[in-house]
Amino acid sequence: MSLRLIVLIASGMVAGAIGPSAASATESPPTGEAQPLAMKFPPDAILGEWCTQKEENRPPGRVKFVQADDGTYTGIVSWSSDPKKDQNNKDPKLRDRSIVGIVIMWHLRYDDGEYVDGYVYNPEDGGTYRLNAEVLSPESLKVHGYFGIPLLGQSKTWLRYRP
Repeated sequence: MSLRLIVLIASGMVAGAIGPSAASATESPPTGEAQPLAMKFPPDAILGEWCTQKEENRPPGRVKFVQADDGTYTGIVSWSSDPKKDQNNKDPKLRDRSIVGIVIMWHLRYDDGEYVDGYVYNPEDGGTYRLNAEVLSPESLKVHGYFGIPLLGQSKTWLRYRP
């Protein structure tokens, strides 16, 4: 598997650039006080919209996380500056749909401060891969897409969308 494909998986395949609409999503300024090494945020900290990290050849976009009926977390493509069709979907009936509005991440289960055991759909190749995530701060989310084992993957940091 190429490193490029792994990068595509980790970045959510949809929205690899932080566009002007995400300009207000910034890191919290340092307070000058010592910060805990690892802070665990509550399970609902992932809820809301996140802008992906800037990637080459990717239109700006966002993923919105919601809680599913079974208590896991799901990511839905909520916006893209260049919405494309899901032309590589393995189901030919779905190839004409827009990727905006589709569930791209699912089954993220909160466990001890992290979201584990999730899946991510890659519209660029129609494949499904594994996914873990962690809220690093109220304004940043680390997503880690991988193939097989977490070591075979890559992490990206997304910023919270603030309109």
